[in-house]
Amino acid sequence: MGLLDLFSKLVVEHGSAEVQSKHIALFKDQLALADKKSVQLESEVASLKSKLEKAESDFRESQEENEILRGKIKEYEQPTEQPTHDNLLDGTKLDILKLLFKQEKLQIEQIAQTLNLEIQVTKLHLGDLRKMKFVRDSYPRTKYINQVITEWSLSQEGIRYVTE
Repeated sequence: MGLLDLFSKLVVEHGSAEVQSKHIALFKDQLALADKKSVQLESEVASLKSKLEKAESDFRESQEENEILRGKIKEYEQPTEQPTHDNLLDGTKLDILKLLFKQEKLQIEQIAQTLNLEIQVTKLHLGDLRKMKFVRDSYPRTKYINQVITEWSLSQEGIRYVTE
């Protein structure tokens, strides 16, 4: 092998080494970009997983709420019973109506004593019954000007209620 051959071989080997180093540098740049993209994608995946978990949680809550609302709708859709004496008035109010049905025009004290109730409780019940238009109060004339007597009696609606 002559000197020219050795020189030619050296040039080829040197060129190959230079090309190889450029390829290695390019490969390193691409690897750095791929690593950066990988970190970015991992961050996006974590964010999407969090959003998915939140959406699934909201969906489960919505399903539970829908079940509750469906139950309430079924309750409202069921036919209701016609009101009866027992579920319209409590026992005390019904007792007052029955007493006034038997004895017209009673004073609060007489009603309270007959039914063994406190005066204030009796006033409360009579007020409720008046609002329902089951009883009415009247103030008959007395010979004493400063004395006001209130007498209670059944209204037409109260009579109808008791007789039904």
